[in-house]
Amino acid sequence: MLSAQMEAVQASVQRRWDPHFAWIINEDTPWAPLARPLAQSTVALVTTCGLYRADTQLPFAAWHDLGDASFREIHIDTSPGRLWIAHTHYNHQHLAADLAVALPIAHFARLVAEGVVGRLHPWTYSFMGYLPQPRQLIHETAPIVARRLKAEAVDAVFLTPC
Repeated sequence: MLSAQMEAVQASVQRRWDPHFAWIINEDTPWAPLARPLAQSTVALVTTCGLYRADTQLPFAAWHDLGDASFREIHIDTSPGRLWIAHTHYNHQHLAADLAVALPIAHFARLVAEGVVGRLHPWTYSFMGYLPQPRQLIHETAPIVARRLKAEAVDAVFLTPC
């Protein structure tokens, strides 16, 4: 059941961009407990803030009314100055002040050093969170990333939504 606020947002999106837009309501969320303690686990970072490497990657199609369901792979050693935001549907104020809002790499490096987390996966995955029609994300691009993470023995994912 949608709240009154969610219904209002849905109606606004339908009027402005996509008359067929409807929230996808997950009635059942699969639970996947950690197979090993966090201190022995590999954790990957995933963000929906629309970050990309300006020097080597194309930006997300933020101008498109239906968003962009693709993803960008970013190595954790990438300097923050090489990352740009290609997402126009949220206020960038906090992210511009501190990139760790979207990619808390230094925080996780500290957790690894303290023994709280076993290892930080060397690749992060960036998506653009605005997707009024998320079917491609659900059925194509997210499963690609999930298969990669599984093949690379990632035990957990930390998601930073924007």
